[in-house]
Amino acid sequence: IIPSVVETTQLQKSLGRYYMYYAPHNAPGGICLAFADSPAGPWKEHPANPLITRDWAPHYKVSHVSGPHAIWIEEERRLFVYYHGENSVTRFASTTDGVHFRYEGVAVTSKMFDSISEASYARIFRYSLPGRDNRYTMLLMGNNRGTRRIYLAWSKDGRTWETRKTPLVNPPADTNQIAQAWYFPWRGKHYLIYHGHLADSFQTANLYASEIDSAFERPEYLGLFYDHSSASPDNVAQMSPCFLEANGKIYMYTNIGPRLHQKIALAVADVDARHSPQESQP
Repeated sequence: IIPSVVETTQLQKSLGRYYMYYAPHNAPGGICLAFADSPAGPWKEHPANPLITRDWAPHYKVSHVSGPHAIWIEEERRLFVYYHGENSVTRFASTTDGVHFRYEGVAVTSKMFDSISEASYARIFRYSLPGRDNRYTMLLMGNNRGTRRIYLAWSKDGRTWETRKTPLVNPPADTNQIAQAWYFPWRGKHYLIYHGHLADSFQTANLYASEIDSAFERPEYLGLFYDHSSASPDNVAQMSPCFLEANGKIYMYTNIGPRLHQKIALAVADVDARHSPQESQP
């Protein structure tokens, strides 16, 4: 679940031009790696998977680790990979080659927010919020008294985080759980793409979109972004979007299939290079 795809041009001795980090949902989990020379694959699993496990002495021993997100931290010349375990804690580790990791510590916990029991499935982006003096912005899932919502945190260095205590995005009508928001700047505007479970069918999940202001204070729900049946008529879920722009295309990686029995899928869109997401990013 939760694919995170990055280019490896900054890494030492890379096995391919692209790395995909992912994990099983079920315990014991484990942060895994696949590599490829094209965003469309074919992908080859690393033979030493999982690279990060639920037991990393002397730092922690938990029931599972899952939900990886990788981002290059330019100031340190290292790739940071964030992941949760337990669900109330988001941790991170760093690497220079994408394979061998150094444990770095805890990024956020549920205690840093109001009335949540989970702080997991974090996505991190290099984006400065006006007035926050930060370089990195985190979108994560918080379990607020049984309802999962999107929460916000920000950091200057990717290590020490401040948080908005209250939810940033609430579930749209007809859904009751949302998670794994991706920040998607496009043509000068700011969007969040996330998955939501239908209120009357938890196994059914679609991707939804909200537009948000540059300060990440006022989200406006736009509607359905990508339907679960787009993968196939009998597919029940589209979850955990990850976007990558390359070769004049936008690649969207998602989890598909029933929860706890999912696979990673790819959808591709052509893009006008004059209006690419990278060019519109602040």
